[in-house]
Amino acid sequence: MWSGLPDQNLGCFFYPYLRSVDKSVIVYDTNTENVLHTLTQHTRYVTTCAFAPNVLLLATGSMDKTVNIWQFDMETLFQARSTEDQLKHFTEDWSEDDVSEWLCAQDLKDLVGIFKMNNIDGRELLNLTKESLADDLKIESLGLRSKVLRKIEELRTKEKTLSSEIPDEFICPITRELMQDPVIASDGYSYEKEAMENWISKKKRTSPMTNLVLPSVVLTPNRTLKMAINRWLETHQK
Repeated sequence: MWSGLPDQNLGCFFYPYLRSVDKSVIVYDTNTENVLHTLTQHTRYVTTCAFAPNVLLLATGSMDKTVNIWQFDMETLFQARSTEDQLKHFTEDWSEDDVSEWLCAQDLKDLVGIFKMNNIDGRELLNLTKESLADDLKIESLGLRSKVLRKIEELRTKEKTLSSEIPDEFICPITRELMQDPVIASDGYSYEKEAMENWISKKKRTSPMTNLVLPSVVLTPNRTLKMAINRWLETHQK
């Protein structure tokens, strides 16, 4: 059992998630799905929690026969929401703005205008070569081109490592890629929303997994799986 806490000042909504295995409570921001706090004081399974209606207080009850009261400060919440959002998804899914943020983080802010002018998003970024940097983006400095290529290679390496470690349950059965917006179909399996919608729109009323006729074409957001994927990304992309 849990209750969420709306906060007028932050303009967001927080909620806790109980973890029965490691006896912890994880507090999320529902707007960004970022982890705000992980509470691990209890020694046995946490069975209930509730926010105070008007202040940033959370009560948690456990099978260890204790009740803990947690107080959150505004500064910590703001810091938690300002984590590197560009690392929530694979580089190839970055927007042009994400690429700009990455350039600034790599001390390459002088190239932001050039990259934006050439509409360089995440996919384009990963495909850049020394030739395209010189001929297409007109970056004259050899040292600057070398630095960009070195940073891009670091991204490619991280991407390759990450891809090889993705749990099977996070992979869409249709696209065979990491799901970003998982939904549950009437066959009981989870798929990437857009991929499953396309599957159904092509008049395929059968399950991609079982080949049996789908009882319904209704797709239900799998928020639990989405949170698990985001937690895994936060852990593996640091």
